[in-house]
Amino acid sequence: MKVVESPSHNDKVLAFVITGDGETERKVLKFIANRYNGKDKALVFQKSSLAKKTGLSALNAIDEVYRLSGYATFLILLDKEHFTRENLEYKLARLFGKYELSRTNPYIITSDVFRVYLVVLGHKKAIEEHIAKLIELEFKESIPPEKSAIKTFLRTNGLKKYKKLFETVKLENLEKAFKPLVEAIKLLEEET
Repeated sequence: MKVVESPSHNDKVLAFVITGDGETERKVLKFIANRYNGKDKALVFQKSSLAKKTGLSALNAIDEVYRLSGYATFLILLDKEHFTRENLEYKLARLFGKYELSRTNPYIITSDVFRVYLVVLGHKKAIEEHIAKLIELEFKESIPPEKSAIKTFLRTNGLKKYKKLFETVKLENLEKAFKPLVEAIKLLEEET
């Protein structure tokens, strides 16, 4: 599976991705998706402001993206620091009126028109917690879940960039560290 800004006519688009200010999320999603099959399958992740909404306000972009592109399936990545289930249910009721909410992280939201896979990243705060967990599983080294600590670890271990890390880790460690995101990717692949 690949993450693209603009799909080609050969790509089977599985979902449109919406996230907060997530450059890290975009990179991580790209590297994780590349580890799975379906080379003709794509996730559309545009760099436009439309796809970048913080917290549950990301849900506001769904209708506009649908009207502009026709995409009805979405993968939304949110940081835990911006999420509560109560606020999710309140927001969904206001946006969709009638909807079904199933599973827990990834949450699957279904309305008459849309299907949304919502992944909450981080146990307390953000995606860096998953990256730190991956490093711990793969290298047996515990580091703080902070961008600066992660960058220092990567440089110190000759990895330099996230790409090297994600290309070399064991798939089972990747699946443990990024369980909700990997589950969402697998669900998207299975349903197409």
